[in-house]
Amino acid sequence: MTRNRRGFTLIEILVVTVLGALVVGAALQVLITNRRAYTAQTATISGQQSTRMAVEVLFAELREVSASGGDIIAMSSDSIRVRLMRKFSIVCATDFTITDPTLTVLDTLRTASGLVLQAGANRFEGGDSVFIWADNDPDIDTDDVWLSAEIDDTDTTATCPQDGAGATELEFSSLLAMFLADSVGIGAPIRSYQYFTFGTTTMNGDVYLARRSGTGAMVPVTGPLQPSSGLDFAFMDSLGAATTTPADVNQIRVTVRTGSTVLGPLGQMVQDSISVLIFTRG
Repeated sequence: MTRNRRGFTLIEILVVTVLGALVVGAALQVLITNRRAYTAQTATISGQQSTRMAVEVLFAELREVSASGGDIIAMSSDSIRVRLMRKFSIVCATDFTITDPTLTVLDTLRTASGLVLQAGANRFEGGDSVFIWADNDPDIDTDDVWLSAEIDDTDTTATCPQDGAGATELEFSSLLAMFLADSVGIGAPIRSYQYFTFGTTTMNGDVYLARRSGTGAMVPVTGPLQPSSGLDFAFMDSLGAATTTPADVNQIRVTVRTGSTVLGPLGQMVQDSISVLIFTRG
């Protein structure tokens, strides 16, 4: 028995092939578009996080700077070197009768929460540069000053004579005795400071906001930023006019910019920037 078996014609095969190619091409185009949108969105979010993290770091550090007090050491359009307070405590005992005068300072402030003043990296150490509050004449406000000194040595086993609370004894040079004896008393605050530089550094070919402690190396904090203008500082006095004198700085405008090689939906490079105005302590 002979059966009539018909196959597909060449035209039918061509039509199916074209239609299939159109469907596959459309699906591929959707995938490519979605991938580009996802990449652009990821780059945008990353840029926003980098700019906001950089601004938060700089705002938290620079708002405590006292320009008139000499905290700004050097400044330029892309970096700033400042003196920042890092440790704090309160004097609970003094001894100016010995060769090297000492101040005993609290480890823990007795509050409802038991506020810890000294622990770990926050503990005063020999070699720390400190400011000690000198009240001088208690009846006169205009003669109160912060005395600058350097700790020679410490004793972490000391206690406060009032209640036996844990404390640290700070030893100073005998040259300070004449200044400490008549002006520093129980309850005087004492603070230490360190020098920091904020600027940019390059790591793996990318530019990052970085911080240097003392004369150490620049350590990346957040980024990447734009290579040429990722970090910009502008310094103004109390009237809002630009100034190059550190002691006159009243406002610091910080601008952070990020950029990437990723293209956005309109073909533009994905970028982000943020600018904040930081007022110093005067």
